[in-house]
Amino acid sequence: MRTLPATRTLPARAPTLALGALAFLAGAACEGPRTYIENSGQHRCFVDGRLETRPALPYRYYGTSRVDALPRDLPSGLPDWELQPVSVPIPQPAPASPWLFPLDFFLEALDRGLHGEPRFVATVELPATPNDLRVEDDVRPTGSENVRVRADAARIAR
Repeated sequence: MRTLPATRTLPARAPTLALGALAFLAGAACEGPRTYIENSGQHRCFVDGRLETRPALPYRYYGTSRVDALPRDLPSGLPDWELQPVSVPIPQPAPASPWLFPLDFFLEALDRGLHGEPRFVATVELPATPNDLRVEDDVRPTGSENVRVRADAARIAR
């Protein structure tokens, strides 16, 4: 009588390793990289055209986002003409080529496991307005004295 060869069994720790790998992959898949906006001047920031006040934004997409910043108003409510608006691009390269579609998830999970979460940071610093572009606060019309004299003469003539 012939006996069948013994079959191999998985080691006892295999389910633990499989659950650990599954938890690692699920953690990497739950949330993409965040975009951070460093805005120490509390200026109005628009990310891809939408007003954002949060310092950290959840995952948006890979590609290039754009942060447009406008100077905040003065405490009096008037616009601050001392600073110029600025536009800052935030490149967010994909961790793997899109041609590797079925494998890109695993490559991204491996990259995040080895190197941590990538940080995409946009620092908002508005440049000062050059002197030749500054607006004067108190602009008086020229020739107003001549207009007043002519108006007085016209009133006297009537």
